[in-house]
Amino acid sequence: MTIEAPPSDPDAPQPASCRDAVPALAARFLRRAPERREIALTLGLVLLLNIPGGFLQLANLRWGLFATQILFIAAPVFLAIHVFYLDPGAVLPLRWPGSSLLAGAAFGIAGLNHFLNYALLWQDRYFPLPTLWQGLFEELAAYDGPADLVLLLLLVGVVPAVCEELLFRGFVQAGLLREFESAPKAILVGALVFAGFHLNPWRMLVLLAIGVYLGFLARRSGSLLPAMLAHALNNVLSISLAELPEAWRDSLVQSSWSHAGAAGCLVAAALLLGPSGWRQEFRML
Repeated sequence: MTIEAPPSDPDAPQPASCRDAVPALAARFLRRAPERREIALTLGLVLLLNIPGGFLQLANLRWGLFATQILFIAAPVFLAIHVFYLDPGAVLPLRWPGSSLLAGAAFGIAGLNHFLNYALLWQDRYFPLPTLWQGLFEELAAYDGPADLVLLLLLVGVVPAVCEELLFRGFVQAGLLREFESAPKAILVGALVFAGFHLNPWRMLVLLAIGVYLGFLARRSGSLLPAMLAHALNNVLSISLAELPEAWRDSLVQSSWSHAGAAGCLVAAALLLGPSGWRQEFRML
C-alpha cells in the first residue's frame, strides 16, 4: 500500500529561502554591460527619436528640450537595460562617492570651464559660431526674472546633465569598458561619441575635452553622481557667463586673476580626486 502526499496549496506561504532564491537566480543572468551591437542600437534609437524631439523644440525651445532629454535620451537607456537583461546597478552606478570626490569634480569642472571658454574666445575670432546657432543659444538662455532663471538653470542645466550622463557615462561607457578592456580607450571613444552626438562642429573639441573629464570622473569614482554634478555645473556656469554683458564676459574670461583662480581649481581637483587614482587609470593605453 502506498501513501500519497497531500496536495500542495499554491497559496500557502513559501519558506524564506525559496522566496529569496527567485530574485537571486534572476540576478545571476543579468549582464553588467551592454555589447557593441546593443550600444549601436540604443544610440541609433536615441538619434531617431531626436527627430520628433527637434520638432518639440521648434514648438517651444526650453520645454521641448526638457521633453527630449527625458523621453528620448534617458528613457531609451532604461528601456535598453530592461530589454537586454542588464544589471541596472552595474550599468548606472549611483552610489554615494564621498564628499571629497564630489568637491574635486566641482573644482575640476570650474577650472576646465574657464579655460575652455578662453579657448572659445580665441576660436570665435577665426572660426565663429554661425549667427543662426548663436541666436538659438541666446533664445534658450533668455529668462524673465529670478524665478524664471532658476527654472532655466534646472531645465537647461541640470536635467540635460542627468539624462546625458545616464546615456554616455552610464550605458555607453559601461559597454565600451567591456569592449576595449581599457579605461583610457573607453573614455576617449565615449567622449568622441558624446561630442559627435551634439552635432556642433564649432564646439567639437570643447565637448570632447568635457567628455574625457566626465568619463574620468565616472571611472575614478565608480559612480555617475560626480559626472552628473560636474556636467550640471558646467551648464550652469556657461549659461551664467552668457548672460553677462559682453564687456564683462570678455574681461572675466581674459583676466589674469581669473586664470589664476581657474588654475587653483584644477590643482584642488587633482588633490581631491587623488593622484594615485588617476595615475592608475591613465598609465597605459
